[in-house]
Amino acid sequence: MALIISNHFETPNEEKEEENCILAAMQLASASVLPMALKVTTELDVFEIISRAGPDAYLSASENALHLHTENPDAATMLDRVLSLLTSYSVLKCSLVKRDNDQVERRYGLAPVCKFFTNSRDGVSLRPLLLLHQDKLLMDSWYV
Repeated sequence: MALIISNHFETPNEEKEEENCILAAMQLASASVLPMALKVTTELDVFEIISRAGPDAYLSASENALHLHTENPDAATMLDRVLSLLTSYSVLKCSLVKRDNDQVERRYGLAPVCKFFTNSRDGVSLRPLLLLHQDKLLMDSWYV
């Protein structure tokens, strides 16, 4: 059944196409968010922290935050938001664990792409390239 919008009939296929266009536009509008999330997790060594915990390790944001040199009491909450974003782009994997107090905790593990952002046996990593492309001086050149 067609829906009436003003004097225009829109079919379910047109609605789906419109929805896909809106989602694509939103993704383009927020395209700088993913690289900045990768930058901050690289600078904080989050991927290395998870990697050192073991090949199939999953750590909570709180467990990761214990390794950060910060006094910010909200560090784990802030980190959880960034890690959740990276999960939505399949950079990290996520599992939900029910805790003793009936709270659900997200735990994050490395997705296959993370091997390019952690130190390999040969010491090869794309971390320097990521940091170069997100460097403040380089980014500021876009605003001249």
